[in-house]
Amino acid sequence: MKNVTVSLEDSQLEHLKEIQEQGRADSRSEALRQFFRDYEDLEADYEELNADYDELVGELKAEREKTKQILEQRDENTELVKYVQDERTAEQRWREAGLTTRLRWRLFGMDTDDE
Repeated sequence: MKNVTVSLEDSQLEHLKEIQEQGRADSRSEALRQFFRDYEDLEADYEELNADYDELVGELKAEREKTKQILEQRDENTELVKYVQDERTAEQRWREAGLTTRLRWRLFGMDTDDE
């Protein structure tokens, strides 16, 4: 190990004292080394959490895209159901209509109203 002379503020010395009082170091020098180890551990944890965050953001984007596709499919299905219902109604009206009404519809088109 190399010797280094460092000037610290009172709050920083207090932090080193806390490390010593916690029994994590026997001297200020050891407390400072422990502080650096703690910092390195926090830095590694930060990198891991940041990678997890990036992965979750990617998953969220994928899920949002899936949801968007599901909603678009639902809208298309709703339109299809309405179309089929309208066609069934028209077919039913055709079957129930009399001969003259059918002939009029054939010539001029079927009314959209039920009248």
